[in-house]
Amino acid sequence: MRHVVVKTRNGVEGLLAFREPLPPPAISAEDVPALFAWMLEKDPLIPNNLSRLTDIHAAVFQGAPAARLGYDQHLLLQVTEDLGLYGTKESLGFHLAQLAAAYRRASEAYRKAEGGRAQAVDAALWQMASLASRLRMEAWIYHGLHGEPPQLPSTRQRELPLKFPRN
Repeated sequence: MRHVVVKTRNGVEGLLAFREPLPPPAISAEDVPALFAWMLEKDPLIPNNLSRLTDIHAAVFQGAPAARLGYDQHLLLQVTEDLGLYGTKESLGFHLAQLAAAYRRASEAYRKAEGGRAQAVDAALWQMASLASRLRMEAWIYHGLHGEPPQLPSTRQRELPLKFPRN
């Protein structure tokens, strides 16, 4: 498999670009735990303060079924589920574009919540951290499966909902 090393970019596009050291090969849900462990240790972009992320996760999901999972377990479950749902190049590419749009919204929510109630800040941080990690891992798996990095649609198309042809 040929790896394309892409120049680092800012913003959400930077989460889709990879530089040395490259993550280990990953093409399926079975590869996700090892990929996540590698990224927590060596990836320069995904959030990796597991203690802080676990505390945020516990606060956000207090009293909810997800609270029984730690941050890492919840994230692994989400990525594994995503890979099961989006099995084609097109569907995974569209899903990554939706994750990117959600990350942008979470980032904006965090900026607005900063300095406010701790609960609002924690909720925004959970969204940003989990979306960044999911986007990063799933983009690498997309790359492994399809031999190229995912491409986000043009700026004008990023937030558009699905459109269906008229009958």
